[in-house]
Amino acid sequence: MKTRRTLESLLVAVLLAAWTSCPAFADEASGNEPPVATDDQSSAPAALESTPEEAAPNAEAGSDMDLLGWAKRKGGYFGWLGREIEMVGDMDLYGVTSQLPKGYLSAKYQWTTIKAGKRYNNKRALGPVMQPIAFNAPDGAEILNIDLGLQGYGGGHTFQFSYGITDPLDYYIELPFTYMNVKFKPKMAAIKGADGKTYKDKDGNTYKIHPDWAPLLGIKDPLNYDECNFMYETLPALGRPAPATTYIGKWMMGDINTGFSWNPFRTHRMSVALTPRVFLPTGHQPNPNNDLLYGTGPELETGIGGWAAGATQGYDFRIFKYKYWIDILFSSEFTATYAFEQKRKYPTNFPKPSPTAQQLDAQSFPDLSNLTGTFRYTPGWSVDWTAQLQFQLAVFGLGIGYGITHSQEPELVADPAFTSMVKGLELLGQQTTQAVMFAGSLSLLPLFIPLDLGVQYAHVVDGYNAIVMDDYWQVTVKGYIPVKLLWE
Repeated sequence: MKTRRTLESLLVAVLLAAWTSCPAFADEASGNEPPVATDDQSSAPAALESTPEEAAPNAEAGSDMDLLGWAKRKGGYFGWLGREIEMVGDMDLYGVTSQLPKGYLSAKYQWTTIKAGKRYNNKRALGPVMQPIAFNAPDGAEILNIDLGLQGYGGGHTFQFSYGITDPLDYYIELPFTYMNVKFKPKMAAIKGADGKTYKDKDGNTYKIHPDWAPLLGIKDPLNYDECNFMYETLPALGRPAPATTYIGKWMMGDINTGFSWNPFRTHRMSVALTPRVFLPTGHQPNPNNDLLYGTGPELETGIGGWAAGATQGYDFRIFKYKYWIDILFSSEFTATYAFEQKRKYPTNFPKPSPTAQQLDAQSFPDLSNLTGTFRYTPGWSVDWTAQLQFQLAVFGLGIGYGITHSQEPELVADPAFTSMVKGLELLGQQTTQAVMFAGSLSLLPLFIPLDLGVQYAHVVDGYNAIVMDDYWQVTVKGYIPVKLLWE
């Protein structure tokens, strides 16, 4: 009986060494640019609650803390780990506001994958990533209609290092890298006449460009007009460069961000933290002659392009706790970031439009062939809010959350025709997304390995002028190193 009781108490003591926060949600809630980088400077190692009553051995029933005693008596690595578990447990760390104990270093690797193929327009309706290019005749008949078929996938590799300066104050630095594969797959739609019916010739052949308007674009064979004709003949005639169809980028640096996380208030039921940060202009900026924001190519930026500063205010509320088995938390975070003014280069590969082609829509396709120099660009404000419900069941963490991200329309002090063209693409306007998130985590501390594993999935449910990131998965590995041992 004594052997059985000892084995049971060992098992219980191993389980009670679990983290009491949900690491996957703590990573997401820090309020960095999605899809691609987060800054979890606030996660902390095992929150092992151990009141004197719980820790006191019971001669009849055995003690849940037997393993800690065994580990400390064992000495070496197990002795150190047992003492650290006991020390950190007494700190009662939980939720997104928890900090690293003084003298601890954490190292985190995060892999993210996303896919983009749709976009919410300014009427909050789902459609293609880029607005189709369409022209209509005065009588209402379609002249041509083409979807450029922009689509792509990508993700990121993020490395973050945090250090506990004091128990309530941490410092962190985050290094994000992005990979992407973006391409155009244009597809022309059969045009419709003024009566709303598909426009066909007398033999029943379908037109993709109106035969009466084709000569304005230099098209001699409208019946066989296709996507290649549009990309390499019609676009240059309209004063737009024929863009590259594919861009592949690997390990492109994003904006390095760094800051401090401070937990000035913590009780058994509530905790508050503040995280100010600064973003360095280290992100990859596309060649303006191949930039999706200007319609000159499929390349995307991986950073803001300039300096930015922001802060996150986080709150944790403990709803229910049963010893070390169950911990239920509600967490909320609000993040605000301001990106300062910067200078950007104009694209210089716009051809001079054909005077006859401009008759289709001179306002949307102005002459931009003389652009030179730079213009002023200010991204401005962006804000994020997340709410999360976290369940910690011994070594397992589960969570569900909801988040809103909003950014203002960037301010451009530039050539009026260029500004009008860029805004017409609707890729550089005010943006809002709403998403639900699901997360899970597992602590490896029961195996005497100070690591957390986390996985998260996010799904966009609504948006405004925003690209939808589907198949959003995030996998996190985070370890803890007591560098204080170097001087203790």
